[in-house]
Amino acid sequence: MTNHVRIRYIFTAILLPFIWENVEAKEPQKVTQSETKFHVTLDYHYNFGLATKEKWWNNGERLGGHSLHLTALYNITPRIATGIGIGADRYTHPDFNTIPIYGTFRYSPITKIPKGYLYTNLGYGCFANEAISSGWMWDLGIGYTKMFRKHFGLNFQIGYNLKEFADIPSYRYDIDSENTVITYLGKVKDLRHSLSFGIGMVFYLQSSTFLSHGLTFTIFQEEQSPANYPAVCH
Repeated sequence: MTNHVRIRYIFTAILLPFIWENVEAKEPQKVTQSETKFHVTLDYHYNFGLATKEKWWNNGERLGGHSLHLTALYNITPRIATGIGIGADRYTHPDFNTIPIYGTFRYSPITKIPKGYLYTNLGYGCFANEAISSGWMWDLGIGYTKMFRKHFGLNFQIGYNLKEFADIPSYRYDIDSENTVITYLGKVKDLRHSLSFGIGMVFYLQSSTFLSHGLTFTIFQEEQSPANYPAVCH
């Protein structure tokens, strides 16, 4: 299964409720600020490493990591939100870089704490090369959003992070008093378990209003297009 196929499956599963809701809409409606459903988060996470599958020589330094994630979300209901995101992750001791593309799902189970939620992310590291590792990633945790304005707030998360590092070159070093012999052993996979602490910014957007106007214009243009000309979508 290729990376493109993996990403397609993830995005299809996450975005299906959103697509279905918009397909059922018959008439575009103007969305007020209180009804805004689109929001974007920019989060920083510190990943406190717990364990790895492979045993690495790292001079006894603690496993660590830093993540910066940009996520776009849509509130399907007041309790359920889903979306997609992209990240830039740096895991340390040993060092790995990864750029995950992921789907996310959030659920607020407690009515009295509407800004508290459970979350899970599922994605895959893309753009792999000698400096960037591929592999699956999965997050599970709890979060809370504190709003300071109608369209701005802070986001706090704590959770479990599981990261796979695929296609890692493996070598054996035979060292003696005169020279060092390096033997290539092939590629291996590693799994890292981490405790993740996150803080970030939340921006609620009014893009739903623009989307509604854009949809109105597109439908009108399609209805007025001559039969011999294709409708132009913007």
